Amino acid sequence: MTDLDVRPYADTDRAAVLAIFDGNADDYFGAGDRAWLEETLDEPDGPAFVVTVDGVAAAFGGYEVWDHYNKALLYWGMAARRYHGCGLGRLLLFERLRHVATRADPPTRYVTVDTSPQVAPFFRRCGFQETAVWPQGYRSGMTMHELRFDLAATSPAALTMQRDAALAAARDAVGRL
Repeated sequence: MTDLDVRPYADTDRAAVLAIFDGNADDYFGAGDRAWLEETLDEPDGPAFVVTVDGVAAAFGGYEVWDHYNKALLYWGMAARRYHGCGLGRLLLFERLRHVATRADPPTRYVTVDTSPQVAPFFRRCGFQETAVWPQGYRSGMTMHELRFDLAATSPAALTMQRDAALAAARDAVGRL
């Protein structure tokens, strides 16, 4: 049986997270993003998490709370290419949403994310609402989609149920690989 877990990021995950990035760079990230990821790993702006498969980081992402606004911003959010379509991204997302809902300091109502046109549909399927589209919104020239999740429209218990369902589905999918 495959061991699948979500836990806080540790410095010992660095090489695996950079490998996840490198495996996705051409299709999902722009020039200069690796240096930004390295800075994030060195000095995270908030909690960061990994989804591990048999003890090895297979997905990574975190969030930061914006003190002067009623929101948290998701950062990164990526899964190793081998696990695309296995639900690790959904599991990581609902773990982060649950964490914001129960532990953000200060507490916040909204969770926002900016992402590419190819990833934005994933967030919409997970309950996010699109708030803006910025042509050439990224320095790389890629269009940026901004989306928002309203924590007031759900509960920590509901987010825990969604996370647990995502965990069960991911375990099943990864076990079939």
